[in-house]
Amino acid sequence: MKKTLVIGGGIAGITAAEKVAQNRGEVVLIEKENELGGNFAKLTFTFPVLGDAKALLNKEIDAAQSLSGIKILKGTTLAKVDGSAGNFTVELNTPAGKRMESAASIIVAPGFHYMEPTAYTEYYYGRSPKVVTSLEFEKMAAEGRLPKGKARVVFVHCVGSRDKAKGYRYCSKICCSYSAKHAIMMKKANPESKNYVFYIDIRALGKGYEEFIRSAMEEYNVRYVRGRVAKVLPEGDKLLVRAEDSLIGNPIEVEADLVVLASAMEPPEGSRELAEILGIETDEYGFFQEVEANVRPCHSSKPGVFLAGSCTQPMEIASAVAMGGLAATEALILAR
Repeated sequence: MKKTLVIGGGIAGITAAEKVAQNRGEVVLIEKENELGGNFAKLTFTFPVLGDAKALLNKEIDAAQSLSGIKILKGTTLAKVDGSAGNFTVELNTPAGKRMESAASIIVAPGFHYMEPTAYTEYYYGRSPKVVTSLEFEKMAAEGRLPKGKARVVFVHCVGSRDKAKGYRYCSKICCSYSAKHAIMMKKANPESKNYVFYIDIRALGKGYEEFIRSAMEEYNVRYVRGRVAKVLPEGDKLLVRAEDSLIGNPIEVEADLVVLASAMEPPEGSRELAEILGIETDEYGFFQEVEANVRPCHSSKPGVFLAGSCTQPMEIASAVAMGGLAATEALILAR
């Protein structure tokens, strides 16, 4: 059986590699970083069930590493691709130098990048250590650095999403749910804390997501305020969050110990350069473009090159896993 090249060692890439190998296929999985896991490795818990993210990921990595059909190359990037579906020749940049491989198909799964909200100067990001992104909040939680005592924490939705002026027009899909997760994590870590979520509207796009967000409100007493935050200002050793409660039409101010910005999911770094090497298309933002998203969601614009996970659009873990499995199925057809 011919080989499949998988680009990206996040959950979608790992899933794709596992499925190919479990069906007696051979896989070369390349990851540009020195460890597998991608963005999943930076999480503490999953949603809508608060599962141990690291335990879940480590289980998948161990499974992939135990399969004899998978060759994992870390610190490795794609340099060149020649040939066509069923008969690709690829050149890889590895820590040991250039490496050539042949492959019947290529699965592209480099994940996504969290937007750095530096353009949102009104939120004081980058000027105060008490204004962080959701990813930075995850790191604080993992290191036990969340605010103690009667702390007030404000979570701000749609920072860079649904904003054509400074960010992107699209919705990042997972922000409503992971902000609820973070508010619950905060309450669990510090039951004395008061948590506020400022939102435009709630988009619970998955099984159990609506109930999960509702539990943040009803079981953990997270206060949801409909309105966009206008400004975050320093006030002594705290922050002053100014917004409008659009449901009642009144301004609102919250004195906060920590402000968490739900920054947008954006295409992986270098996506356009990678697309050029592969000879495939991207959309206007830099996400890899499906040839027909409705009925062929894992097919790129080039035969034999398949797409998996959030490199195509913002999506949650479950969808990335499903897409990884679908891409593996398509790749196996060419590998036989």
